Amino acid sequence: MGRKISIPLKFLAVFTLTMLLTAGAFMTTLSSLRTYTARHEAGAVADQVLAFRAWVSQTGMVWVRKLIPGYHDFLSRENAADGGAFYGKNPALATRELSMIANKEATRAFFRVTSDDYRHEDNIPDEFEASAIKAFKEDKLLEFVERHEDGTYRYARPILVQQECLKCHGNSEDAPPVVIAKYGSEKAFGYKVGEVRGVVSVSLPAVGVREVLKSLVNPWTLFFVLIIFVINLLFIHSVVIRLVRLTRSAEAIAAGKLDTELIYTNPSESNDELDHLYHATNLLKRSLIILFKRLDQQGKR
Repeated sequence: MGRKISIPLKFLAVFTLTMLLTAGAFMTTLSSLRTYTARHEAGAVADQVLAFRAWVSQTGMVWVRKLIPGYHDFLSRENAADGGAFYGKNPALATRELSMIANKEATRAFFRVTSDDYRHEDNIPDEFEASAIKAFKEDKLLEFVERHEDGTYRYARPILVQQECLKCHGNSEDAPPVVIAKYGSEKAFGYKVGEVRGVVSVSLPAVGVREVLKSLVNPWTLFFVLIIFVINLLFIHSVVIRLVRLTRSAEAIAAGKLDTELIYTNPSESNDELDHLYHATNLLKRSLIILFKRLDQQGKR
């Protein structure tokens, strides 16, 4: 069995281990916090997209007076009394154009609507979106899917078929002629209420732990770190150093140096166990002094 280490080294080891565990817990909390924050930000975006899509679905179609450059797609066209025209955009088309316009100006959140049974090539799901759709179909109670990949936070929310969706996604025989004319009679039909039609996919730049730590480096953080070190220094001075001094004093007394002075507070005025230990050692020293005096007197006789 090896030689036991000293109390100061034991305290240093415990203090270091405690700090490492605290740092580990702190980093874990930071990681959970950044995911929690990103999840709620992405969820808010998904809520707005689903609300917009539901509004378009309930109205049946959004009609616009003119087509803006770069967004010439439409489902239906109706002539206006003044010789112009109104262009109808169904929920999927309106949402797709909304995402394209919003994403051009976005600085953080990017979103799109996609499905594994898509009608437009711009809605083809990527690997994350496809796996999310599969997960939602397998687990009806699943509310969202998330993932960190390549510095990006990915989030997906299911789009469930509502009653008003069946007009264009129920039986193909009941679909409006304009839908059949544009998309055919094979794609994205046969759905029932409550089934997963697709997902709202949101992407956010993932905030790294390094960035979070930078934001936490402020005067208050440094102040509290300093307080922690001061408290530990006070503990070392009031406990560890006193134990070391007592050990050396006890060794000196054992070596015959009975004039060794022990400085402490009387136990009647202190609840500190070290004061009691100092007092007990001092009593032992006095007993040795009395014993040596008696032995000396007996020797002189």
